[in-house]
Amino acid sequence: MSDTAIKKMVDSFGRSQEENAQRLEIMEAANEEARDNWDDPQYRRDFAAELTESILLGFEYETLIDRWIDTERTDFNGRIFIREAGGLKAFYMARGGYIEASELTAEISEVPRDMLGVHVWEFEDKFLTNFGESAQALRDLSIRRMDAEINRRVHTVLSEAIPSGSPYYLATPGLSKPGVDAAIAAVQDASDSGNVVLVGRPTMTRQIMDFDGYGNETLEEIRNKGVLGQYRGVPIVELRNYKDEDGNPYLPANEMWIMTRDTGKFAFFGGLKSKEFMELDNWYWHYLARRDTGVLVHHPERARRLLDTSIPA
Repeated sequence: MSDTAIKKMVDSFGRSQEENAQRLEIMEAANEEARDNWDDPQYRRDFAAELTESILLGFEYETLIDRWIDTERTDFNGRIFIREAGGLKAFYMARGGYIEASELTAEISEVPRDMLGVHVWEFEDKFLTNFGESAQALRDLSIRRMDAEINRRVHTVLSEAIPSGSPYYLATPGLSKPGVDAAIAAVQDASDSGNVVLVGRPTMTRQIMDFDGYGNETLEEIRNKGVLGQYRGVPIVELRNYKDEDGNPYLPANEMWIMTRDTGKFAFFGGLKSKEFMELDNWYWHYLARRDTGVLVHHPERARRLLDTSIPA
């Protein structure tokens, strides 16, 4: 095989041999720098700050939470309220007639705050043996864990708002097109915004491909791209099969939500706060990061919870 052909060979991530060589050089340089400077507290603080910024940027890029529920961000000391005004009336009258007065009313609810965080500790010799890969793994896993916990928290609050005995809960063997269509119409009718989304793991959302109404070209595009896009003009948000540290799914495989984004509100208060420290009497390094969030479901009638009894949770 010629040198040119070898250079054009790529790995499973599409990287050439030259790109892999450059990546390894960068990682080895990072490893050497960390080994030379790890005993310097300022170096560890700077590394923790850069790691925190990378985690926050990666989370903002990857999360889908603002695609399926209204999401608002404020500073750490801020407060987020949901205000709904009503009471004002409009009247027809004869020209020159008296316009009846009506009182303006408002309902105000505050989004509560919770703290979400990660705490990682590692034997420093092990962490420094391959510092570049260890730092990358810590970053990626922190992003996935926080994203999974946020999606699970929204799912938990929605499930409490719409339990199995609710009129907005529907359990059937498989998804039916009439049932999905009726749910879309009902939540759209109940909403002020009308921004409906279908949310679930692929085990549920991919069943929509079997519904009538998709043209052959659309079906082929779905198969090629691996995404559904929309159904009857409604965006489909496919959630990952998030798993915890024991490999158990965060979200059920047999559940799909049809809801409007103004069913509730999710809030972020400030950015990601972090700290790091070395144990004084041992050789373990700790990294902690936390962020304040909140969720409030204020209009459960704008959502439908569909359960497929033929699929294990």
